[in-house]
Parts: sequence; structure tokens; C-alpha cells
Amino acid sequence: MAPDEVLVGKMQAPPLQRVGIVLEPLNHPELGPLAIDDGLFAIGRTEPPFAAYPPEIVADLSRRHARVFVEGGDAYIADLGSKNGTTVNGVAVRHGILRLHDGDEVGLARVLAYRVRLQASPPAAAPVARLASLTLEPERADLGLEAIVITSFPFLISKVDDTFARYKAKEPHQVGYLSRRHAHIFLKAGVPYVEDLGSTNGTFIGAVRLDEHAHALEDGDVLAFGGHHFVYRVRLQWEQAGPEPTVTRVSLQPAASPAAMDADHTTFVASAGSFLDIFCADEQPGAQEDEVNPAAAEPARIRHDKRGQAALMTAALLDAMGAAGDADPARLRRWLAMAGALVVVLILLFQLAGAPERALQGLVDRGDFATAARLADDRLARDPDNADMKALGTEALLKAELPQWMADLKARRFDRTVQAETRMRRLGTHNADARVLVAEIAWVGDVERFVHGRGGAAAPVRDAADGARLSRMVRQWQDEQPAHQRAFATISAYVPAFRDTYAQAASDLRKLALTGGGDGNE
Repeated sequence: MAPDEVLVGKMQAPPLQRVGIVLEPLNHPELGPLAIDDGLFAIGRTEPPFAAYPPEIVADLSRRHARVFVEGGDAYIADLGSKNGTTVNGVAVRHGILRLHDGDEVGLARVLAYRVRLQASPPAAAPVARLASLTLEPERADLGLEAIVITSFPFLISKVDDTFARYKAKEPHQVGYLSRRHAHIFLKAGVPYVEDLGSTNGTFIGAVRLDEHAHALEDGDVLAFGGHHFVYRVRLQWEQAGPEPTVTRVSLQPAASPAAMDADHTTFVASAGSFLDIFCADEQPGAQEDEVNPAAAEPARIRHDKRGQAALMTAALLDAMGAAGDADPARLRRWLAMAGALVVVLILLFQLAGAPERALQGLVDRGDFATAARLADDRLARDPDNADMKALGTEALLKAELPQWMADLKARRFDRTVQAETRMRRLGTHNADARVLVAEIAWVGDVERFVHGRGGAAAPVRDAADGARLSRMVRQWQDEQPAHQRAFATISAYVPAFRDTYAQAASDLRKLALTGGGDGNE
């Protein structure tokens, strides 16, 4: 065996029966059946064929709604945290996976219903060539990353998998850019695809952040996960199709860049992953700590506490009535009258106590975000610890100002973006939660204004002042990564389109780092 090759032994297993899946429509027969021949089928309102359906039919589908896949000869469906849910025979699939049987009824967002038909599928036609391996070569040799050779699919990109977790001691802030279920690489009709799994910091091909769709990988693509650290060049090695060998011979030195690869700096990934692992939700505490949005959870906790107080007072009333159980009827009637009057008073007090929040919620529901933001800040000047008011005020502020700010930033109307940032700071004067988010928005604006002013992120360093500011900006991005990540997740929860603006800033920052910003470890 040549010294630059590794033999990976594989036990020869009998071929599994191929499963053909047909989804027969139950409530919209005009749409026709869905025949699923691939091992992974994407369900979402922007995925084919759903994107071609009438908008009123697919409006309630999420963009990343569910996935149907075949594993070990069986068919499964996984919900991807869709807004309106997925059911199998009336059982919710949310945060789980259900095996599909012939005759099952699948419901999507309560608007589409299908009957599952499973049938043996004839063997696929043998391809002319087969993918022998997919190698991820680190773009920067100075970061100490190992190349990753993948010979079995699907392959999960995860910060807790040893492939990336091994760098946690040396680069904890960089590993922090990865999510537990960040992305996966899989084969579709023999072609490798990459799909982001809703990660916080995104997956990029070149400078383009992937959306909810899977994208085919080509030899030479630059693939990045999270920040600018885990950036790889894709190398595909094909072999002539034929019977599955008992031993797969994989070269560890692609001809394109032999110096970039050696056996001591290669992570060899030989074992296949599982769609069951990739799409099964992790319910362990802290499993998605990189995507937690504490601000969004706070109002729910406050409301829960209020319900608990009401329950305690009701129990006290019942105890008082029970204590009068041995009294005469006249006394009991007096107790009941007093209890009834007290209940009425308590209800009125609760209604009055929540009146400002309800009024503000009404403005938000009607889309009068600017008025709601002003009223929320005025109220918080007198009640700065009101968590419900802070949440509503933050939502109103972002929805009132952020969409136009993003449009102006994209159109390079920078004077307007600065004016909008000033208005947002004023509207969040008494809202501590909003101030943090406005600071993040202004920081993103500073990045884009700086990049435009210097002629692009990849433009060479002009002088010492330009280089110093460039390095300072990149270091801030790296060193304050958890804070940027939390703010980004919160802002995107209120205004989802902010993901694209943030992705552009992240892409520019990666280019700045390559231009001369360093990796934060100088």
C-alpha cells in the first residue's frame, strides 16, 4: 500500500431493500401524489414541489417544516420545529421522529393531509461514477486545523462531536460559533449536498449564507461553518462505479495541494452517521445553549408567576369557605357573599394592573409599532423592572425601525442608518433590554460603513490607521462572540430578515480577518 493511502475496512452487508414512498393527497387531490425516491425529502413552503402550490395552501407551512428520510430500510418523518406542526395519525411529531407505515396519515400545518404508501422500489440504475470521498481541507494552514476525510454519509457538523470539539481547549470562542446540530453533508442521487440545520451563526458557501435549502457541493467550493475559523476547501474524489468493495482505498494527498495534507493532520471519518441522530431533537438541559434567547423566555415566566398568585388566593378563599362549613346557613351565605365580592375586587385589580400591557399589546397587534415603542419607554421610565413592558417595548422598537434601517444599509444610505440608530437609542432610553440590541445593530452598521468606506472587505490595507481599525473590529467580533450571538438571536426572533444583514456583516468580517485582521491570537 502506498504511504499516502489508508485502508478502511468495511464488513460486506447484504443490500437493504429500497423503499419507495408515495404521499397521496387527502384534502387537495388536484395537487397530485408526491413520489419520494431520494433518501431525504425536504418539506417546506419554499421547497419543491410545495413552492409551486397556490400560496393560500402552503402559507401555514414553515420554510423548514419537516423531513422524510429512509434509514436502515425504514421510512421516517421528522418535524423541524415548525410553527404549525406535523402529525402522523393525529399524533404530533414536534421535537421527535416517527416511523412511517403503509396507510399512515400525515398532516402538515393542519392544511395538507397525505396517505402514506410504502412499496418496494427497484434498484437504482448504477451511476457512471461514485463519490469515493469528500475531503474538507482547511483554508488556513496556520490555524492548526486537521483535514476531514468523509467516506460515509450523512456527516453531522457539531460542536460536541470530536471532529470539532477537539479544538475547544485551544479555541473555545471559535468552537462556540458552532451549534450542536449545525449542518450536515449527505448524498442525494450520488451527489454531495450540504444543509444548514438552523444554526445560530450559519453555514456559508463562499460569502453566501445558506438558507433553508440544501445546496450541492462542487469540487473547489469554500465551505465555512459559523465564524471565519472553520473554513474549508471541498475536494471530491470520484471512482468508477462498481460492486461495493470490502476495502475502500482513499488517498490522503489530493493532487491539487499535497502540502496541505499529511497523515498526522487528518481526521479520518469512516463511520456513517444517521439521519435519526441528525434530526432527533436533543432534550437535554442546555443542549442548545448557543441558541437560547433569555429575553424571549422572561415574559412567560412572569405570566406564570401571576397565574400562581391567583391560584394561591383562590385556594385561600376556598379554605375560608371550608372553615365556615360548620356554621349556620345565614352565616354561610354571608361568607359566600363576602367571598364573591372579594373575587370581583381581585379580578378588577388584576385587570387594572395589566391594563398598560394589554393596551400596548393591542398597538403591536395592529402594527402601530412606533406609538407602542414610545408608550413603552414612557411607562418604563416609571416602572423600569416591568419585564412584560420591556419585552413589548423591545418588539415594538425593532419592528418600527429595523426593516427600514436594513433597507437603507443595503442601499448604502448610511446617513439614514445613523439617524435611525439615534432614534432607536432614544426609544430605548429606559429599556435596558432594548439598549443592548440597539448597540448590536449600531455595531453591524459600523462594520458595513467601514467596509464600504475602505472599498470592500477584501481591499488591501491602505495605511496604519486602516489596519489598526480593521484589527480592532475583527478582535471585537471574536472576543465578544457570545454577546454578539445572544443579541443576534434575540433580534432575529423579532425581525427574522435581520439574519441576512448579520450574515453579510459576518462574511465581511471573515474577509477582513483574512485581509489583515488576524485570528485574534496574535
